[in-house]
Amino acid sequence: MNTIISQKLIMESILVGIYSCFIYLLFSPFIKNFYILLLVCGFFKHFLGSSFGLWTWYCNNGETCLKVLSQDQYYMSNTTHLIRESIYESILFFLFGIILTKLIKIENIYLFSIIGFIAHLISDYIGIHKYFCKHSCDIINEQNN
Repeated sequence: MNTIISQKLIMESILVGIYSCFIYLLFSPFIKNFYILLLVCGFFKHFLGSSFGLWTWYCNNGETCLKVLSQDQYYMSNTTHLIRESIYESILFFLFGIILTKLIKIENIYLFSIIGFIAHLISDYIGIHKYFCKHSCDIINEQNN
């Protein structure tokens, strides 16, 4: 059965929401201004994701990358545009945060989880993930089957 949103994409989005909570917990004790916290969390969500190897994992296992990239290759995410991409993500995180606080009136860890979840779904829907897979995943070698 073909669904609009796959179970794997939902699971990825839940994990991104949880990851967003960890980033919130890392910075919220030090940044009390909500708007600055949104920007910082958005930036470091992307930046640290690269450092933790999450983007390389996504290149090889992510829902969209599995559809776009050859599965007989091993990929590693490149960091050529990491700062620029992190700035873009901070802006998107900020915008989603502003919109969601107007709709649901919360400014705490739950909001950051919801932002991570929704941002992952929307990014997939509008093609940001597809772009990432094509432009940020470099072939390392062929897998031995």
